Amino acid sequence: MNLYLVRHGKTDAKENNKKQDPTTPLSVEGIKQAEAVADRLLKEQVDVLISSKWDRAYQTAEFISKKLSLDLTTTEGIQEKEHNPIIYGVDRNSEVFKKFNEESETLGNNLDWKFEGKGESVRDLINRAIKFQKYLIDNYSDKNVLVVSHGQFIRAFTIISLLGLDYNDETFYKLYTSISPSNTGITHFEYDTERDHWELVYFNDHLHIR
Repeated sequence: MNLYLVRHGKTDAKENNKKQDPTTPLSVEGIKQAEAVADRLLKEQVDVLISSKWDRAYQTAEFISKKLSLDLTTTEGIQEKEHNPIIYGVDRNSEVFKKFNEESETLGNNLDWKFEGKGESVRDLINRAIKFQKYLIDNYSDKNVLVVSHGQFIRAFTIISLLGLDYNDETFYKLYTSISPSNTGITHFEYDTERDHWELVYFNDHLHIR
């Protein structure tokens, strides 16, 4: 299997310094990025296109679907890390977001931490990534698959593919805070069925938006 992970394009919320939520759409710049990555992906052989159901990812995938003449499907579990709803849409300079940021910086290395006990932990995100890996292997081991998702999910998927299921929390967290895919950045994995092994071919190819 060849697997291409694509992060969605930019949004107005991000550009206006607000916390994105599941319904946040692409900005004008994000639409241009989606068109650019669709053109870039014409160079790849893709059989299957899967998207997160969250609006900004689905919109990005629609541009790819049209350009590559591929049917677009969605699946559960590949959306962004779900946060405590009280921070969605808030200004990043607000007191509640400052509190969230401070706690995430001091307590975030605890992979089970949730802001005020709500939303998802990083561990929840990891478990979704593991589940999606199995879904891909069970259903598309002989296909070239393109998945449009989100920054934190792609980070988790990438790290768990490299470290395996017996990952160390400290090592995972160091990698998690050290890599970040750009908007519409492409990450390419090859999966070897015989060895049950994921090989990272490249991470975050985003030359198409420069």
